[in-house]
Amino acid sequence: MVITPPQTVEYIISRLGEVKEDQKILDPCVGPGIFVKKLLESGIHSNQITAFDINSSFKTEIKQLDISFKEQDTLLALYPDSYNEFDFIVGNPPYLNKASTYVRINRSKLNKIYGKINAHETYAMFIVNSIWRLKEGGKLGFITSDSFLTLSTHKNLRRFILNNCKINEILLAPKSLFSNQNVSTSPVIIILTKCSGKKNKKARENHIMRIVPRVDSEGEYQSPSYINDLRQIKYNSLPFNIFYTDVDEKVIELFEKSPRLKEYLSGFIGMHTHNNRKYIAAIEGTELVNVFKKRNMKSKESIQKFKIIEINEFKTGEWKPYLKRGGGDQYYRPIMEALDWKEESIKNYDIPKNVPFEQEGIVISGVSSRLAARIMPRGCYWDSNKAIGFIIKNKVISIPYILGVLNSSLYNYLAKGIINNTSSIQLTGIHALPIVLPDDKTKERIEDLVKKIINNKRKDQNYNYVIEQKKIDNIIFNFYKNRFNFSFSLKDKLDESFAIY
Repeated sequence: MVITPPQTVEYIISRLGEVKEDQKILDPCVGPGIFVKKLLESGIHSNQITAFDINSSFKTEIKQLDISFKEQDTLLALYPDSYNEFDFIVGNPPYLNKASTYVRINRSKLNKIYGKINAHETYAMFIVNSIWRLKEGGKLGFITSDSFLTLSTHKNLRRFILNNCKINEILLAPKSLFSNQNVSTSPVIIILTKCSGKKNKKARENHIMRIVPRVDSEGEYQSPSYINDLRQIKYNSLPFNIFYTDVDEKVIELFEKSPRLKEYLSGFIGMHTHNNRKYIAAIEGTELVNVFKKRNMKSKESIQKFKIIEINEFKTGEWKPYLKRGGGDQYYRPIMEALDWKEESIKNYDIPKNVPFEQEGIVISGVSSRLAARIMPRGCYWDSNKAIGFIIKNKVISIPYILGVLNSSLYNYLAKGIINNTSSIQLTGIHALPIVLPDDKTKERIEDLVKKIINNKRKDQNYNYVIEQKKIDNIIFNFYKNRFNFSFSLKDKLDESFAIY
Protein backbone atom coordinates (compact mmCIF):
# COMPACT_ATOMS: atom_id res chain seq x y z
CA MET A 1 0.00 0.00 0.00
CA VAL A 2 1.30 3.45 -0.98
CA ILE A 3 0.12 6.54 0.91
CA THR A 4 -0.22 9.78 -1.04
CA PRO A 5 1.58 12.70 0.67
CA PRO A 6 -0.89 15.19 2.23
CA GLN A 7 0.31 18.18 0.19
CA THR A 8 -0.30 16.28 -3.06
CA VAL A 9 -3.76 15.23 -1.88
CA GLU A 10 -4.60 18.85 -1.01
CA TYR A 11 -3.44 20.00 -4.43
CA ILE A 12 -5.53 17.42 -6.31
CA ILE A 13 -8.64 18.37 -4.30
CA SER A 14 -7.99 22.07 -4.96
CA ARG A 15 -7.96 21.46 -8.73
CA LEU A 16 -11.48 20.00 -8.67
CA GLY A 17 -13.04 23.43 -8.12
CA GLU A 18 -16.17 24.23 -6.12
CA VAL A 19 -18.08 21.31 -4.59
CA LYS A 20 -21.77 22.10 -4.01
CA GLU A 21 -23.77 20.68 -1.11
CA ASP A 22 -25.83 18.32 -3.28
CA GLN A 23 -22.83 16.87 -5.17
CA LYS A 24 -21.35 13.41 -4.57
CA ILE A 25 -17.67 12.46 -4.32
CA LEU A 26 -16.11 8.99 -4.66
CA ASP A 27 -12.74 7.58 -3.70
CA PRO A 28 -12.80 4.22 -5.54
CA CYS A 29 -9.70 2.79 -3.79
CA VAL A 30 -9.79 4.55 -0.44
CA GLY A 31 -7.16 2.60 1.54
CA PRO A 32 -6.61 4.30 4.93
CA GLY A 33 -8.55 7.35 3.73
CA ILE A 34 -6.05 10.17 3.17
CA PHE A 35 -8.21 11.70 0.41
CA VAL A 36 -11.41 11.36 2.47
CA LYS A 37 -9.81 12.97 5.53
CA LYS A 38 -8.58 15.92 3.47
CA LEU A 39 -12.01 16.32 1.86
CA LEU A 40 -13.61 16.48 5.31
CA GLU A 41 -10.99 19.00 6.47
CA SER A 42 -11.81 21.17 3.46
CA GLY A 43 -15.44 21.45 4.57
CA ILE A 44 -17.08 18.72 2.48
CA HIS A 45 -19.91 17.06 4.45
CA SER A 46 -19.48 13.36 5.21
CA ASN A 47 -22.83 12.45 3.60
CA GLN A 48 -21.45 13.63 0.24
CA ILE A 49 -18.56 11.16 0.28
CA THR A 50 -18.54 7.51 -0.80
CA ALA A 51 -15.57 5.17 -0.65
CA PHE A 52 -14.85 1.70 -2.02
CA ASP A 53 -12.02 -0.68 -1.27
CA ILE A 54 -11.35 -4.35 -1.82
CA ASN A 55 -9.41 -4.60 1.45
CA SER A 56 -11.65 -5.28 4.47
CA SER A 57 -8.94 -4.15 6.91
CA PHE A 58 -9.81 -0.51 6.16
CA LYS A 59 -13.53 -0.90 6.87
CA THR A 60 -13.57 0.04 10.57
CA GLU A 61 -11.23 3.02 10.16
CA ILE A 62 -13.16 4.46 7.21
CA LYS A 63 -16.62 3.98 8.74
CA GLN A 64 -15.47 6.00 11.76
CA LEU A 65 -15.31 8.96 9.36
CA ASP A 66 -19.11 8.67 9.01
CA ILE A 67 -19.05 8.35 5.23
CA SER A 68 -20.64 5.75 2.97
CA PHE A 69 -18.24 2.80 2.63
CA LYS A 70 -18.59 -0.37 0.58
CA GLU A 71 -16.13 -3.24 0.65
CA GLN A 72 -15.94 -4.27 -3.00
CA ASP A 73 -13.70 -4.82 -5.99
CA THR A 74 -14.28 -1.50 -7.76
CA LEU A 75 -12.93 -2.75 -11.09
CA LEU A 76 -15.37 -5.67 -11.24
CA ALA A 77 -18.36 -4.20 -9.38
CA LEU A 78 -19.67 -2.14 -12.26
CA TYR A 79 -23.42 -2.18 -12.82
CA PRO A 80 -25.80 -0.18 -15.06
CA ASP A 81 -26.75 2.03 -12.11
CA SER A 82 -23.05 2.69 -11.38
CA TYR A 83 -22.64 4.77 -14.54
CA ASN A 84 -22.93 8.57 -14.47
CA GLU A 85 -23.33 8.51 -10.67
CA PHE A 86 -20.70 10.83 -9.18
CA ASP A 87 -19.82 14.51 -9.57
CA PHE A 88 -16.19 14.07 -8.45
CA ILE A 89 -13.81 11.12 -8.19
CA VAL A 90 -10.41 11.32 -6.50
CA GLY A 91 -7.72 8.91 -5.48
CA ASN A 92 -4.45 7.07 -5.96
CA PRO A 93 -5.31 3.83 -7.80
CA PRO A 94 -3.16 0.76 -7.08
CA TYR A 95 -0.56 -0.21 -9.65
CA LEU A 96 -0.72 -3.92 -10.45
CA ASN A 97 0.58 -5.17 -13.79
CA LYS A 98 -0.45 -8.18 -15.88
CA ALA A 99 1.94 -10.46 -13.96
CA SER A 100 0.32 -9.70 -10.60
CA THR A 101 -1.74 -12.31 -8.78
CA TYR A 102 -4.86 -10.13 -8.87
CA VAL A 103 -4.74 -9.60 -12.65
CA ARG A 104 -3.91 -13.25 -13.37
CA ILE A 105 -6.83 -14.52 -11.27
CA ASN A 106 -9.32 -12.04 -12.74
CA ARG A 107 -7.92 -11.76 -16.26
CA SER A 108 -10.98 -13.05 -18.14
CA LYS A 109 -13.40 -10.84 -16.18
CA LEU A 110 -11.20 -7.76 -16.54
CA ASN A 111 -10.70 -8.41 -20.24
CA LYS A 112 -14.47 -8.63 -20.74
CA ILE A 113 -14.93 -5.19 -19.20
CA TYR A 114 -11.78 -3.33 -20.30
CA GLY A 115 -10.43 -5.41 -23.20
CA LYS A 116 -11.47 -3.04 -25.98
CA ILE A 117 -9.55 -0.24 -24.30
CA ASN A 118 -6.56 -2.49 -23.53
CA ALA A 119 -6.18 -0.95 -20.10
CA HIS A 120 -3.27 -3.17 -19.07
CA GLU A 121 -2.42 -2.14 -15.51
CA THR A 122 -4.99 -1.75 -12.73
CA TYR A 123 -4.41 2.01 -12.43
CA ALA A 124 -5.37 2.38 -16.11
CA MET A 125 -8.51 0.33 -15.54
CA PHE A 126 -9.38 2.62 -12.61
CA ILE A 127 -9.15 5.62 -14.93
CA VAL A 128 -11.61 4.02 -17.35
CA ASN A 129 -13.88 2.75 -14.58
CA SER A 130 -14.00 6.17 -12.93
CA ILE A 131 -14.79 8.01 -16.17
CA TRP A 132 -17.74 5.67 -16.62
CA ARG A 133 -18.90 6.43 -13.06
CA LEU A 134 -18.69 10.21 -13.53
CA LYS A 135 -21.69 12.30 -14.48
CA GLU A 136 -21.37 14.50 -17.56
CA GLY A 137 -19.41 17.54 -16.41
CA GLY A 138 -18.03 15.61 -13.45
CA LYS A 139 -14.32 15.81 -12.57
CA LEU A 140 -11.66 13.23 -11.88
CA GLY A 141 -8.42 13.87 -9.98
CA PHE A 142 -5.91 11.01 -9.79
CA ILE A 143 -2.24 10.51 -9.14
CA THR A 144 -0.91 7.51 -11.06
CA SER A 145 2.11 6.20 -12.91
CA ASP A 146 2.91 8.36 -15.94
CA SER A 147 3.45 5.34 -18.21
CA PHE A 148 0.05 5.75 -19.87
CA LEU A 149 1.09 9.14 -21.28
CA THR A 150 3.46 7.69 -23.88
CA LEU A 151 3.57 3.88 -24.02
CA SER A 152 2.05 2.42 -27.18
CA THR A 153 0.30 -0.25 -25.07
CA HIS A 154 -1.88 2.56 -23.66
CA LYS A 155 -2.81 4.17 -26.98
CA ASN A 156 -6.44 3.00 -26.71
CA LEU A 157 -6.66 4.42 -23.19
CA ARG A 158 -5.44 7.79 -24.46
CA ARG A 159 -8.02 7.74 -27.26
CA PHE A 160 -10.71 6.82 -24.73
CA ILE A 161 -9.76 9.84 -22.61
CA LEU A 162 -9.69 12.14 -25.66
CA ASN A 163 -13.11 10.88 -26.77
CA ASN A 164 -14.75 11.21 -23.36
CA CYS A 165 -13.05 14.02 -21.44
CA LYS A 166 -11.60 17.47 -21.40
CA ILE A 167 -8.08 17.22 -20.05
CA ASN A 168 -7.85 20.03 -17.51
CA GLU A 169 -4.35 19.32 -16.30
CA ILE A 170 -1.45 16.94 -16.62
CA LEU A 171 1.29 17.62 -14.06
CA LEU A 172 4.37 15.45 -13.73
CA ALA A 173 4.87 15.13 -9.98
CA PRO A 174 8.30 14.77 -8.34
CA LYS A 175 10.01 11.45 -9.05
CA SER A 176 10.96 11.31 -5.37
CA LEU A 177 7.34 11.67 -4.21
CA PHE A 178 7.07 8.14 -2.85
CA SER A 179 10.77 7.43 -2.26
CA ASN A 180 10.38 7.49 1.54
CA GLN A 181 8.03 4.52 1.09
CA ASN A 182 10.62 2.64 -0.98
CA VAL A 183 8.53 3.10 -4.10
CA SER A 184 10.29 4.04 -7.32
CA THR A 185 7.94 5.51 -9.89
CA SER A 186 7.35 8.44 -12.18
CA PRO A 187 4.02 9.86 -10.96
CA VAL A 188 1.60 12.13 -12.77
CA ILE A 189 -1.38 14.13 -11.54
CA ILE A 190 -4.22 14.14 -14.04
CA ILE A 191 -7.39 16.23 -13.78
CA LEU A 192 -10.22 15.41 -16.22
CA THR A 193 -13.75 16.69 -16.87
CA LYS A 194 -16.18 14.21 -18.42
CA CYS A 195 -17.39 15.60 -21.75
CA SER A 196 -18.42 12.65 -23.89
CA GLY A 197 -20.26 12.10 -27.14
CA LYS A 198 -19.87 13.27 -30.72
CA LYS A 199 -21.78 16.47 -29.99
CA ASN A 200 -18.97 17.55 -27.64
CA LYS A 201 -16.11 16.72 -30.02
CA LYS A 202 -15.31 20.34 -30.89
CA ALA A 203 -15.52 21.40 -27.25
CA ARG A 204 -12.98 18.72 -26.33
CA GLU A 205 -10.66 19.54 -29.22
CA ASN A 206 -10.67 23.29 -28.56
CA HIS A 207 -10.29 22.92 -24.80
CA ILE A 208 -7.07 24.47 -23.41
CA MET A 209 -5.08 22.03 -21.28
CA ARG A 210 -2.65 23.00 -18.51
CA ILE A 211 0.43 20.84 -19.08
CA VAL A 212 3.23 20.98 -16.50
CA PRO A 213 6.54 19.13 -17.11
CA ARG A 214 8.26 17.33 -14.24
CA VAL A 215 8.53 19.42 -11.06
CA ASP A 216 11.17 18.79 -8.40
CA SER A 217 9.02 19.30 -5.32
CA GLU A 218 5.41 19.51 -4.14
CA GLY A 219 5.97 23.19 -3.42
CA GLU A 220 6.08 23.85 -7.17
CA TYR A 221 2.54 22.57 -7.85
CA GLN A 222 0.84 25.94 -7.56
CA SER A 223 3.54 27.98 -9.32
CA PRO A 224 5.65 25.74 -11.57
CA SER A 225 8.50 27.29 -13.52
CA TYR A 226 6.94 26.29 -16.83
CA ILE A 227 3.35 25.73 -17.96
CA ASN A 228 2.43 24.65 -21.46
CA ASP A 229 -1.10 25.68 -22.48
CA LEU A 230 -2.23 23.46 -25.36
CA ARG A 231 -5.44 22.95 -27.25
CA GLN A 232 -6.49 19.36 -26.71
CA ILE A 233 -6.55 18.67 -30.44
CA LYS A 234 -2.75 18.93 -30.37
CA TYR A 235 -2.69 15.47 -28.81
CA ASN A 236 -3.65 14.21 -32.25
CA SER A 237 -0.35 15.49 -33.65
CA LEU A 238 2.00 12.74 -32.49
CA PRO A 239 1.76 9.03 -33.29
CA PHE A 240 -0.54 7.00 -31.04
CA ASN A 241 -2.01 10.20 -29.51
CA ILE A 242 0.98 10.52 -27.18
CA PHE A 243 0.22 12.85 -24.27
CA TYR A 244 3.44 14.85 -24.49
CA THR A 245 4.37 17.33 -21.77
CA ASP A 246 7.62 18.94 -22.93
CA VAL A 247 8.08 18.80 -26.70
CA ASP A 248 9.29 21.74 -28.77
CA GLU A 249 6.50 23.28 -30.84
CA LYS A 250 8.61 22.99 -33.99
CA VAL A 251 9.12 19.25 -33.39
CA ILE A 252 5.34 18.87 -33.25
CA GLU A 253 5.21 20.73 -36.56
CA LEU A 254 7.70 18.21 -37.98
CA PHE A 255 5.31 15.39 -37.12
CA GLU A 256 2.29 17.29 -38.42
CA LYS A 257 3.73 18.29 -41.78
CA SER A 258 6.03 15.40 -42.75
CA PRO A 259 5.31 12.00 -44.28
CA ARG A 260 5.90 8.93 -42.14
CA LEU A 261 8.89 6.67 -42.52
CA LYS A 262 6.60 3.77 -43.46
CA GLU A 263 6.21 5.37 -46.89
CA TYR A 264 9.90 4.74 -47.57
CA LEU A 265 10.88 1.87 -45.28
CA SER A 266 8.93 -1.34 -44.62
CA GLY A 267 9.52 -3.28 -41.42
CA PHE A 268 8.64 -6.89 -40.79
CA ILE A 269 8.27 -9.12 -37.75
CA GLY A 270 10.59 -12.12 -37.97
CA MET A 271 10.26 -15.85 -37.40
CA HIS A 272 10.18 -18.39 -34.55
CA THR A 273 12.38 -21.48 -34.31
CA HIS A 274 10.54 -22.70 -31.16
CA ASN A 275 13.88 -24.02 -29.91
CA ASN A 276 16.75 -21.58 -30.33
CA ARG A 277 19.21 -23.75 -28.46
CA LYS A 278 18.57 -26.61 -30.86
CA TYR A 279 18.48 -24.69 -34.15
CA ILE A 280 20.75 -21.66 -33.68
CA ALA A 281 24.55 -21.84 -33.50
CA ALA A 282 27.31 -19.37 -32.75
CA ILE A 283 29.76 -18.91 -35.63
CA GLU A 284 33.39 -19.63 -34.76
CA GLY A 285 35.49 -16.48 -34.55
CA THR A 286 32.70 -14.26 -33.16
CA GLU A 287 32.36 -12.96 -29.63
CA LEU A 288 29.19 -15.01 -29.21
CA VAL A 289 31.29 -18.19 -29.13
CA ASN A 290 32.78 -17.18 -25.78
CA VAL A 291 29.30 -16.54 -24.40
CA PHE A 292 28.08 -19.97 -25.56
CA LYS A 293 31.17 -21.72 -24.18
CA LYS A 294 30.63 -20.17 -20.74
CA ARG A 295 26.97 -21.17 -20.78
CA ASN A 296 27.86 -24.72 -21.80
CA MET A 297 30.31 -24.99 -18.89
CA LYS A 298 27.53 -24.02 -16.47
CA SER A 299 24.93 -26.32 -18.08
CA LYS A 300 24.18 -29.70 -16.60
CA GLU A 301 24.90 -32.76 -18.74
CA SER A 302 21.18 -33.35 -19.28
CA ILE A 303 20.64 -29.89 -20.74
CA GLN A 304 21.12 -29.45 -24.47
CA LYS A 305 24.36 -27.61 -25.18
CA PHE A 306 24.59 -24.36 -27.12
CA LYS A 307 25.88 -25.08 -30.62
CA ILE A 308 29.10 -23.68 -32.08
CA ILE A 309 29.99 -24.21 -35.76
CA GLU A 310 33.11 -23.63 -37.82
CA ILE A 311 33.06 -20.94 -40.51
CA ASN A 312 33.47 -23.58 -43.23
CA GLU A 313 30.36 -25.39 -42.01
CA PHE A 314 28.46 -22.08 -42.02
CA LYS A 315 29.28 -21.68 -45.71
CA THR A 316 27.96 -25.12 -46.77
CA GLY A 317 24.43 -23.86 -47.44
CA GLU A 318 22.96 -25.78 -44.51
CA TRP A 319 22.95 -22.61 -42.41
CA LYS A 320 21.51 -19.11 -42.87
CA PRO A 321 22.79 -15.88 -41.30
CA TYR A 322 20.48 -15.10 -38.39
CA LEU A 323 19.82 -11.79 -36.62
CA LYS A 324 18.55 -12.31 -33.12
CA ARG A 325 20.26 -9.98 -30.70
CA GLY A 326 19.22 -6.48 -29.69
CA GLY A 327 21.63 -4.05 -28.09
CA GLY A 328 23.06 -0.67 -28.97
CA ASP A 329 25.39 -1.56 -31.86
CA GLN A 330 24.94 0.92 -34.71
CA TYR A 331 25.82 0.83 -38.41
CA TYR A 332 27.53 -2.58 -38.49
CA ARG A 333 27.86 -5.77 -36.48
CA PRO A 334 29.27 -9.03 -37.86
CA ILE A 335 26.91 -11.97 -38.24
CA MET A 336 27.33 -14.04 -35.08
CA GLU A 337 24.50 -16.54 -35.29
CA ALA A 338 23.57 -19.17 -37.83
CA LEU A 339 20.14 -20.72 -38.42
CA ASP A 340 19.93 -24.44 -39.13
CA TRP A 341 18.57 -24.66 -42.68
CA LYS A 342 18.30 -28.42 -43.10
CA GLU A 343 14.94 -29.51 -44.47
CA GLU A 344 13.91 -31.40 -41.34
CA SER A 345 14.67 -28.34 -39.22
CA ILE A 346 12.78 -25.86 -41.40
CA LYS A 347 9.60 -27.89 -40.90
CA ASN A 348 9.56 -26.85 -37.23
CA TYR A 349 9.85 -23.09 -37.83
CA ASP A 350 7.10 -20.50 -37.95
CA ILE A 351 8.19 -18.40 -40.93
CA PRO A 352 5.68 -15.64 -41.73
CA LYS A 353 4.58 -15.39 -45.33
CA ASN A 354 5.24 -12.31 -47.46
CA VAL A 355 8.26 -11.26 -45.40
CA PRO A 356 11.20 -10.43 -47.70
CA PHE A 357 13.84 -12.43 -45.85
CA GLU A 358 17.29 -12.57 -47.49
CA GLN A 359 17.00 -9.09 -49.04
CA GLU A 360 19.54 -6.42 -48.23
CA GLY A 361 18.24 -3.86 -45.76
CA ILE A 362 18.71 -2.64 -42.21
CA VAL A 363 18.05 -4.23 -38.83
CA ILE A 364 16.91 -2.24 -35.82
CA SER A 365 17.31 -3.46 -32.26
CA GLY A 366 13.92 -4.01 -30.66
CA VAL A 367 15.47 -3.82 -27.18
CA SER A 368 18.01 -1.07 -26.58
CA SER A 369 18.41 2.14 -24.62
CA ARG A 370 19.11 3.85 -27.97
CA LEU A 371 17.62 3.72 -31.42
CA ALA A 372 20.22 1.41 -32.94
CA ALA A 373 20.16 0.65 -36.69
CA ARG A 374 22.75 -1.31 -38.62
CA ILE A 375 23.21 -2.71 -42.09
CA MET A 376 21.61 -6.08 -42.90
CA PRO A 377 23.45 -8.00 -45.66
CA ARG A 378 21.70 -10.22 -48.16
CA GLY A 379 20.69 -13.70 -47.08
CA CYS A 380 19.60 -12.92 -43.52
CA TYR A 381 16.66 -14.16 -41.48
CA TRP A 382 15.72 -12.53 -38.22
CA ASP A 383 14.02 -13.31 -34.95
CA SER A 384 10.59 -12.00 -33.95
CA ASN A 385 11.73 -10.55 -30.65
CA LYS A 386 14.86 -8.41 -30.34
CA ALA A 387 15.59 -7.58 -34.00
CA ILE A 388 13.33 -6.02 -36.63
CA GLY A 389 14.20 -6.24 -40.31
CA PHE A 390 13.50 -3.30 -42.64
CA ILE A 391 13.64 -3.08 -46.43
CA ILE A 392 13.91 0.13 -48.46
CA LYS A 393 10.68 0.49 -50.46
CA ASN A 394 11.45 3.79 -52.18
CA LYS A 395 14.88 4.22 -53.76
CA VAL A 396 14.89 7.99 -53.22
CA ILE A 397 16.58 7.11 -49.93
CA SER A 398 19.49 4.70 -49.59
CA ILE A 399 20.53 2.27 -46.88
CA PRO A 400 23.57 4.39 -45.85
CA TYR A 401 21.47 7.55 -45.70
CA ILE A 402 18.68 6.05 -43.57
CA LEU A 403 21.27 4.52 -41.24
CA GLY A 404 22.73 7.97 -40.69
CA VAL A 405 19.30 9.46 -40.06
CA LEU A 406 18.11 6.79 -37.63
CA ASN A 407 21.34 6.74 -35.64
CA SER A 408 21.44 10.52 -35.32
CA SER A 409 20.81 12.28 -32.03
CA LEU A 410 17.68 13.93 -33.49
CA TYR A 411 16.06 10.61 -34.36
CA ASN A 412 17.09 9.07 -31.07
CA TYR A 413 15.17 11.92 -29.47
CA LEU A 414 12.12 11.42 -31.71
CA ALA A 415 12.08 7.65 -31.15
CA LYS A 416 13.27 7.25 -27.56
CA GLY A 417 12.51 10.65 -26.10
CA ILE A 418 9.01 11.05 -27.54
CA ILE A 419 7.46 7.96 -29.12
CA ASN A 420 8.73 5.35 -26.65
CA ASN A 421 11.02 6.17 -23.75
CA THR A 422 11.37 2.56 -22.56
CA SER A 423 14.16 0.14 -23.48
CA SER A 424 12.00 -1.42 -26.19
CA ILE A 425 10.71 -0.03 -29.45
CA GLN A 426 7.99 -1.41 -31.71
CA LEU A 427 7.88 -1.73 -35.47
CA THR A 428 4.90 0.66 -35.50
CA GLY A 429 6.98 3.23 -33.64
CA ILE A 430 9.66 3.18 -36.34
CA HIS A 431 7.06 3.40 -39.11
CA ALA A 432 5.51 6.42 -37.35
CA LEU A 433 8.69 8.52 -37.40
CA PRO A 434 8.56 11.59 -39.66
CA ILE A 435 10.97 11.83 -42.58
CA VAL A 436 12.05 14.73 -44.77
CA LEU A 437 13.64 13.78 -48.08
CA PRO A 438 17.16 15.18 -48.39
CA ASP A 439 18.64 17.30 -51.11
CA ASP A 440 21.44 15.64 -53.10
CA LYS A 441 24.25 17.35 -51.20
CA THR A 442 22.92 16.39 -47.76
CA LYS A 443 22.28 12.82 -48.89
CA GLU A 444 25.78 12.45 -50.30
CA ARG A 445 27.48 13.86 -47.21
CA ILE A 446 25.61 11.48 -44.88
CA GLU A 447 26.23 8.49 -47.15
CA ASP A 448 29.96 9.14 -47.28
CA LEU A 449 30.23 9.38 -43.49
CA VAL A 450 28.15 6.23 -42.93
CA LYS A 451 30.16 4.23 -45.46
CA LYS A 452 33.33 5.29 -43.70
CA ILE A 453 31.96 4.10 -40.34
CA ILE A 454 30.86 0.75 -41.75
CA ASN A 455 34.15 0.12 -43.52
CA ASN A 456 36.13 0.90 -40.38
CA LYS A 457 33.85 -1.21 -38.16
CA ARG A 458 34.28 -4.15 -40.53
CA LYS A 459 38.02 -3.92 -39.90
CA ASP A 460 37.64 -3.26 -36.18
CA GLN A 461 34.29 -3.75 -34.45
CA ASN A 462 35.47 -1.44 -31.65
CA TYR A 463 36.20 1.43 -34.02
CA ASN A 464 35.38 4.75 -32.35
CA TYR A 465 33.19 6.73 -34.76
CA VAL A 466 32.43 9.71 -32.53
CA ILE A 467 33.99 12.21 -34.96
CA GLU A 468 31.85 10.98 -37.85
CA GLN A 469 28.76 10.77 -35.63
CA LYS A 470 29.12 14.38 -34.52
CA LYS A 471 29.23 15.43 -38.17
CA ILE A 472 26.16 13.32 -38.97
CA ASP A 473 24.26 14.76 -36.00
CA ASN A 474 25.09 18.32 -37.05
CA ILE A 475 24.21 17.78 -40.71
CA ILE A 476 20.85 16.16 -39.86
CA PHE A 477 19.98 18.79 -37.27
CA ASN A 478 20.85 21.73 -39.55
CA PHE A 479 18.96 20.18 -42.46
CA TYR A 480 15.80 19.92 -40.33
CA LYS A 481 16.44 23.22 -38.59
CA ASN A 482 16.40 25.08 -41.90
CA ARG A 483 12.98 23.63 -42.71
CA PHE A 484 11.30 23.84 -39.31
CA ASN A 485 13.23 26.60 -37.57
CA PHE A 486 14.43 24.35 -34.76
CA SER A 487 15.87 26.21 -31.78
CA PHE A 488 19.45 25.92 -30.59
CA SER A 489 18.07 24.90 -27.18
CA LEU A 490 16.80 21.75 -28.90
CA LYS A 491 20.33 21.09 -30.17
CA ASP A 492 21.62 21.47 -26.63
CA LYS A 493 19.06 18.89 -25.46
CA LEU A 494 20.11 16.47 -28.21
CA ASP A 495 23.81 16.84 -27.39
CA GLU A 496 23.22 16.44 -23.67
CA SER A 497 20.79 13.51 -23.63
CA PHE A 498 20.62 11.78 -27.02
CA ALA A 499 24.11 11.86 -28.53
CA ILE A 500 26.69 9.07 -28.10
CA TYR A 501 29.43 11.53 -27.07
